Amino acid sequence: MQIKRISVIDLGTNTFNLLVAEQEEGEKPKILHRSKYPTKIGKGGINQNMITEEAFQRAKNAFDEIAKISKEHKVDTSIAFATSAIRSAENGIEFVKMLEKNYGVSIEIISGDREAELIYSGTKNAMELNHEPVAILDIGGGSNEIIIANNEKVFWKKSYQLGITRLLEQFKPSDPIKKGETQEVETYLKEQLSDLFEAIELHSVKTLIGSSGSFDTIKQVLLAEGLPSNGLPESQFEIKLKDFFRLHQSFLNSTLEERKEMPGMDPVRVELMVIASIFINQLVKEAGFSKLYQSSYALKEGALYEFFEKNINPTESESVEVNK
Repeated sequence: MQIKRISVIDLGTNTFNLLVAEQEEGEKPKILHRSKYPTKIGKGGINQNMITEEAFQRAKNAFDEIAKISKEHKVDTSIAFATSAIRSAENGIEFVKMLEKNYGVSIEIISGDREAELIYSGTKNAMELNHEPVAILDIGGGSNEIIIANNEKVFWKKSYQLGITRLLEQFKPSDPIKKGETQEVETYLKEQLSDLFEAIELHSVKTLIGSSGSFDTIKQVLLAEGLPSNGLPESQFEIKLKDFFRLHQSFLNSTLEERKEMPGMDPVRVELMVIASIFINQLVKEAGFSKLYQSSYALKEGALYEFFEKNINPTESESVEVNK
C-alpha cells in the first residue's frame, strides 16, 4: 500500500514539533502543516535523568493537539522520534509507553548518531551544499549534534550531552548573566569540545550551519530589526558575523524580562538564548568560521525525506514545496 500523507513528530527536550506532508507518486514532497508545542520535558529533572510528572502532563496536552491536527489532515501514518531528554531519562521508556498507549503512535527512541544522520539529511535539503566541508550544528535542550559533511558524505559526527537545558540547570546563571559566569561556561565548553575543534581543523571547515530553535530565533530577531532576508530561499538564512556578535552581546547584557520584549523572540527561547548564544559564539571564536547560516530544516525534515524515499521512491526529491 502506497502511503501518501505523513505526520512527523519530533519529541525534543524543550518543544515537540509536528510536520504534516504529502507526496504524490513522482512528485516532490509538499509540506501542509507545521506546529510546535512548548513541553519543556527536561525542566526540573534533566540532570537527574528524570522526566517530572508536570512534564508528563505537558506532553499529554501537546499530544492532544497533535492527534487532533493529524486527524484533521487525514494522515495515513505517523512517525515519531524521541531524543536526548527521553533517551537518557530513567523513566523515558515509561514516558514513551504512556504516549504510545494513549495516542496509538509508535515512538522510536533514537541515538545521538541517528539524530545526527537525520539532521544532516534535513539540512542537505535546505542548503545547497557543495564539495567544501561544512559544520552543521543542531542545538537542542538535551544534546547538541555536530556534523562535518559536504553534499556527498559525512566526514565526522558526534552528539554532545551539552544541550542548553542541561547547561542552564548545571550553571544556573544570574539574571543578567555575570562576566565570570560567562567565562566559566566558555571554559567548560572549550574543554568538552576539544575533539570537535581538532576535526574542524583537520577538514579545513570555514562555514557553520545552524539548525533548530536557537538559530531560528536569531533569524527572527534579526528580521524583526529590519535586516533583509538576503534573497535566499525560505529554508536558509545568512547570519552576518557582525550581526551575530552584536546580538550575542545584547543577549549577555539582557535580563529575562528584557528578552521577553525583544521583537522576534520566541517565548520558549527566552530562558535559553543566553547559554545558546554563548555556545554558538564559542564555536565561531574557537573554530574561526568565516560564514554562518541558519537552516530551517533539521531532524523532522530529514525524517520526512527518508520516509518518502523509502516508501514512495519518487523520481524527484531534491526540494520541498511549501503551501502558504
